[in-house]
Amino acid sequence: MDKARPGNKSRPVNLRYFSTTMHEHNFGWQALESIYKFRKLQTLHLHDPTSVIPIWSHFRLALPPEIWKMSQLRHAQVEATAKLPDPPCGENSVIILENLQTLSLIKNFRCTVEVSKRIPNLKKLGIYYTDEPTDYHCLNNLVNLDKLEALKCILCQDSLSFLKNVTFPESLKKLTLVYGNIPWKDMTVVGSLPNLQVLKLKKYAFIGLEWEPNEGEFLQLKFMLLEEIDLKHWRADSIHFPTLEQLFIKSCKDLEEIPSGIGEITTLQSIEVYNCRDSLVTLAKEIQETQQSYGNDDLQVRIMPFYDSTGVFFQLSLMCKVIE
Repeated sequence: MDKARPGNKSRPVNLRYFSTTMHEHNFGWQALESIYKFRKLQTLHLHDPTSVIPIWSHFRLALPPEIWKMSQLRHAQVEATAKLPDPPCGENSVIILENLQTLSLIKNFRCTVEVSKRIPNLKKLGIYYTDEPTDYHCLNNLVNLDKLEALKCILCQDSLSFLKNVTFPESLKKLTLVYGNIPWKDMTVVGSLPNLQVLKLKKYAFIGLEWEPNEGEFLQLKFMLLEEIDLKHWRADSIHFPTLEQLFIKSCKDLEEIPSGIGEITTLQSIEVYNCRDSLVTLAKEIQETQQSYGNDDLQVRIMPFYDSTGVFFQLSLMCKVIE
């Protein structure tokens, strides 16, 4: 595969892979502006080494309109936030980006009908909103991306009506929601996705002290992450997550317990707890002991490193199978 990085003198027209690290003085903005000349380009990767979180990057990019002419492009991944221009109008021949599978991280993404038609085979999408998405962003048209399998949404702090304005495609297998402050009562929109296998909720994606899922939802869910969620009472049973295999709870300081019924899920393989209160750790141990008393020695429970109120570091190593 032909590759290009700063200093690579390969002929641009033949490039299939373009990757560069973003620095103010050597990023090569002209190369980005003339990216459309890379007619055979398949992968575009822009990396920002100054920020581990893309939305904190000080680079603010605008992809050139010519990106809609790059018919060979498969993966466009920007480790900052990039503005995607609307497709050009009034052209005699419309180019469909049939090969495009990855598009991330797009700032204030507008999923117009025309956009969804241009990227029919997209499998992975990452989007970020500086304000609460509205009808202007046309997120009801996400349903037209019927090949989409993975979606990451980074929302502004108050996106209370986000799930009321979006229509997810049934093909979705992995969903990550960051920020948003969405009320738990709207979770049914997510739970009803028929093929959802991975759900990651981070940094107050949902707010509210209590969450009780509905029976008949999350029928295919295998992995769930709760990270920095202000949930206090989680009322659930094995029927609410019938195929769950892995549960990861991280920095949920208010969560008092893991529902005991979670331990009765026959498919459950592991529970991991990181930086949570002691009562949660105790209940994780109880789930372990209960399952062992039933002869289930396969379930693994891990308590990860944490800090106490004084900042002193502790290392707890606890597994369902005790290492003698």
